[in-house]
Amino acid sequence: MKIRNKTWRPGELEFRKEKEMKNEPSKRIGLKVFIGENAMAKTVTKLALFSLVVLITVFGYQRAAKASEGGGSHYLPGAAGDILIAQSPKPGPQVAITSWNQSGDVDTAVLQGRVGVSLDLDLYLAIPTASYTFENPVLGGTYTMGIAVPFGYANLDARLTDPGGSFRDASADSFNLSDIAFTPFQLNWNVGNFSFKFAEVIVAPTGAYDVNDTVNLGRNYWSFDTAGGMTWFNAPTGTALSFAPGIMFNTENDDTNYQTGTEFHLDFVANQFLSKTFSVGIRGYYYKQITGDSGSGAVLGDFKSEAFGIGPGVVWIPKFAGGALTVLGKWMHDLHAENRFDSDYLTLSAAWKF
Repeated sequence: MKIRNKTWRPGELEFRKEKEMKNEPSKRIGLKVFIGENAMAKTVTKLALFSLVVLITVFGYQRAAKASEGGGSHYLPGAAGDILIAQSPKPGPQVAITSWNQSGDVDTAVLQGRVGVSLDLDLYLAIPTASYTFENPVLGGTYTMGIAVPFGYANLDARLTDPGGSFRDASADSFNLSDIAFTPFQLNWNVGNFSFKFAEVIVAPTGAYDVNDTVNLGRNYWSFDTAGGMTWFNAPTGTALSFAPGIMFNTENDDTNYQTGTEFHLDFVANQFLSKTFSVGIRGYYYKQITGDSGSGAVLGDFKSEAFGIGPGVVWIPKFAGGALTVLGKWMHDLHAENRFDSDYLTLSAAWKF
């Protein structure tokens, strides 16, 4: 059986006919056909030790959180993916749905032009996505376009300044459309055990926004996210590592005269396949605002943000779906958050490849 670009994708090979598999035993993905069970056990142990070291190292940096406008931005931690982030998709359409849950708090933020303190947020988003990968190569790689249309519910409790400068308690919720993200191009290349990605994502101010509301699911400004990615995948051991850095540029919120500064973000994923269809691993992200907030609405100054989170994740590729369905889940906890919501993130996704 030919594998496109000589790249193995989890869940593909186990659905081959048994007589084909007998001729290529070294390419099977099950526990019995890795390069020895001991090799996989050692790899799992190394990943576990790495996770423990990272947790111990960064835990001491946890600090009280403050925030830029709204306590966040269009960047969603961990949204780059949970498996083989940079590997070339197979040609054709793909659809997915993600349940995004964020619960966090922040000491200080500018909210619709008003200073807020002691903010508590619960955010629940449903994020349906659709993409299409073209058959013909572009610049030697695969070309993909896509769109994500998030909507959901947010609840916010805070103390806000009134026109007289004193604080008052405020609580509000909203169920509405959030800002739509377009991916006009994504290019992927596979080179041996490595894969690379380059993409541009445009987030449009399509979500519900009213400057007089306490909580909004839209942000009322555009964002342009230039992102890359690299994946290393060792098929014999079922071990995969991925990194996805990006730079996000933001326009000004015209209703508040507030412009969030340029943002750097890095998502990282480690997976170890324990069987043909199931893997466990580590998910994490690092975020840093590299230029300060600006505009007359930035009443707290440049207020640069920084955050780091990490947690476990799983991937399941059910055999009954013939490799077309992938189910992914993760939980991440912020170990450090400055000028941004200090949060826990829980996501569950299902993707179908036609």
